[in-house]
Amino acid sequence: MKSNMKSLFQRVMASMIVVIACVAVLSSCHTKEEYEFEFSMPGQVVLQPGTTVTVAFKAVNISSVSISSTPAGWSVGEVDLVNSTVKVTAPKSYEADSEETIEENGMLKMTGYTAAGTPIYISSYLSLLNQNIDLTSQYANSYAISQKDTRYTIDVTHEGESAERINPAEVDVLWQSANMLLDYDGYDPQKGTYTFFIGAEEVTDENDEVIGTRMPKGNAVIAAYDEAGEIIWTWHIWLTDSDVEATAITTSAGVFMDRNLGAYTNSNGSTDTELVYDSYGLYYQWGRKDPFLRPRDYKFTDNKDEVVYTGGGSTKLFRYVTKEQVADEVRANTFGTMGYDIADPFTFLLGTKDNDYDWLYDGHDAALWSATAKSKNDPCPRGWRVPAADAFSHFDIAEDEDLAALSDVRGMWGWHLVDKTTGAKMFMPAVGRRSFENGVLTNMNNYGYENVPSPWVGYYWTATTTSGNMSQAMFFDLNTTRAVNNRYEAQKPMYRGNGMQVRCVKEK
Repeated sequence: MKSNMKSLFQRVMASMIVVIACVAVLSSCHTKEEYEFEFSMPGQVVLQPGTTVTVAFKAVNISSVSISSTPAGWSVGEVDLVNSTVKVTAPKSYEADSEETIEENGMLKMTGYTAAGTPIYISSYLSLLNQNIDLTSQYANSYAISQKDTRYTIDVTHEGESAERINPAEVDVLWQSANMLLDYDGYDPQKGTYTFFIGAEEVTDENDEVIGTRMPKGNAVIAAYDEAGEIIWTWHIWLTDSDVEATAITTSAGVFMDRNLGAYTNSNGSTDTELVYDSYGLYYQWGRKDPFLRPRDYKFTDNKDEVVYTGGGSTKLFRYVTKEQVADEVRANTFGTMGYDIADPFTFLLGTKDNDYDWLYDGHDAALWSATAKSKNDPCPRGWRVPAADAFSHFDIAEDEDLAALSDVRGMWGWHLVDKTTGAKMFMPAVGRRSFENGVLTNMNNYGYENVPSPWVGYYWTATTTSGNMSQAMFFDLNTTRAVNNRYEAQKPMYRGNGMQVRCVKEK
């Protein structure tokens, strides 16, 4: 079950020391009422099925307490106000198809009353330890997760996979591609961990009858904040439909993921437009670890971004700006630095001629991503990395698709690349790039085809740099007029301010 309560550890468990002042018409009441009412446990209450725990709370000047609500299937005993405790018993079992209604996660809400009869409300998050995955030992910049109806815990004290540590004052959802995609979330500052729940979305048949559930589609970014409210690091949560380890493709150039970083799946040449769109990953400026959004539909119809939501449920827009466009902002003097990059993952930093169209303005850094060893800024999950450019020299466009009638390949919106040594195939969606000049999704060819220009051009970053403060990308172009003009370049120099897709390769 889902809840509208977000960041429960920060907000629900906060101490409630309250002073109420009375104000009447034409006069004021100077009587003050002071009290304190809070749960003593600093985090969520997680129980094994059928077990009981005593939950303590603090009650100062509280004369009576009652239970307001509990999750379905949970048992809460009478409140012991003398010892300031209440006993909570978890359901004996959790079965998704059980006739008995049981909420795996939910809120225990209590109402306290002062001597004057003022009601005070507090809540504690209860959770049944049914499916739980602890990823704290696998700290990284990105997590590919594929198990639905599961609670995940990640470490939020490391910068990527490095030994460099941070001590966040707060941690919360920065953005998510669906409202409440990450639910029942909370930060435990004592452990340095962040926990969130991934539910499931319904699968319906042609009659709109529910026939099952599946892993939700989407992406999210979690942010850590310092005491001043500045972002000090972020982590990408990538929800995908299957285990990327199990579906990986072995080639002579290494073991590749079968999908783009941030994509739900891989259409593998299907012409089903939903699958095509689900194959679109996220965009990255070279050397930055934080992703930028897909178009809102597979055709790039209006070149608008996918809609995203904050942890609080409001919509949020990414922005695409130059240094001059933020000149009046407080942090304008740090624009184009690594500090600005970390503190503002919502901003796509546009390049200019003066800085060789790099997003980094205070000098160029060829080590942000590395072709020889995984860097701290690498956006791929643990065990994976951005590939070196020479990896793509092992491939070419599948000959049958390269020579096929255009009507046979148009609907695929991409190409199969074939390993020239082993014959292994890998489908690469043609998702264009975000321009270094304005952030617009571009490089969709337009050779007079009767429909709107289509994204049959692909750009994929590699970790390899080249001369002139540029980096190398894999590039292909399906020419919609003449197949003989199809192009494939394994190593194409591109400006680092471009936003491009990433196909991760297994670390050796």
